[in-house]
Amino acid sequence: MKLHRAIPFLLLILAAWPLPSSAQGPKLENVRVSFASFGAIYYPHFIAKELGFYQDEGMNIEIIAMPGGLATQALVAGDLHFSTSSGSSLTASLRGIKLKVVYVNLDRPLYRLWSWRDEIRKVTDLRGRGIGVASRGDTMEGAVNLLLRKHAMDPVRDVIWIALGTGGRLTSLLTRNVDSAVLGFSDSHLLQTRNHPVHEIANIGKEIKMLYTGLATTEELLVKRPELLRRFLRATVKGREYLKPYKSQSLALGKKYDRAPDDVRSANYDATMEMMTADGTEDLETQKSDIDIGRRALGIQKEIAPQEVFDFRLVREVYKELREAGFERLLKGR
Repeated sequence: MKLHRAIPFLLLILAAWPLPSSAQGPKLENVRVSFASFGAIYYPHFIAKELGFYQDEGMNIEIIAMPGGLATQALVAGDLHFSTSSGSSLTASLRGIKLKVVYVNLDRPLYRLWSWRDEIRKVTDLRGRGIGVASRGDTMEGAVNLLLRKHAMDPVRDVIWIALGTGGRLTSLLTRNVDSAVLGFSDSHLLQTRNHPVHEIANIGKEIKMLYTGLATTEELLVKRPELLRRFLRATVKGREYLKPYKSQSLALGKKYDRAPDDVRSANYDATMEMMTADGTEDLETQKSDIDIGRRALGIQKEIAPQEVFDFRLVREVYKELREAGFERLLKGR
């Protein structure tokens, strides 16, 4: 009778007793990833985190808010595993720093070129005029470089570049202190939905291709821990493929990270879908163009081969593996 009365007490003790680590499941590895912003172009990562795709791969993703230049320094120092500021990492690679772009989410920028001047209606009307960018040599300037060259203009001699900072371009345009300005998606959406006396000269992403956003890491991690990158890419690609058909669900998941108004996020989603690469890679000609833009901006004379900057082997393998397994089956129930 005494033993019978003791059994419930013993069961309570066993229930409270910590289980061995093996019974709790494998410990997740912390993986640190930087993000310069939290718009729809980064939703594949947020979706993969929220739906447990990274956890399935044995990873706990630490999302670090960090501008591209600082993220590249942190990547080099070993404080990050991956940076989504792939353009900044590409620039560092051209300077000889051992980084690689390993995945490209968008190969067309979400930039638009605006002006308040009635006489500036097309790209060639910018000859002799000022163009406002965030900073000299940045991705915005690189995108407009390609746009000008497409329209047979010289980016060095035909226009005047004006660095206005991150928040100064929209203000300078609306106060008519600059002839034209390159704006990102949110600012462009604001102008499109408000009655401001400005007009769009060009939707840059519709006209040119370039590295806009993706993923970069160190050559050391590629050599020493390729399976970590493979697992990270596998989860990211699942998030990416979920994003495409499930707009409302993706917007709901992304809202945790992206604080933009719902109408802006919805429009940003649509614009992102238009510019997204098919398989997380960039074609060879665009790779060469990205390198050429960077070399010109940095004044680098020597030739740099694409394989010194880009490495898409693992993302190609991951896409092949997941396509053969069937995305619909893999994402079912998420």
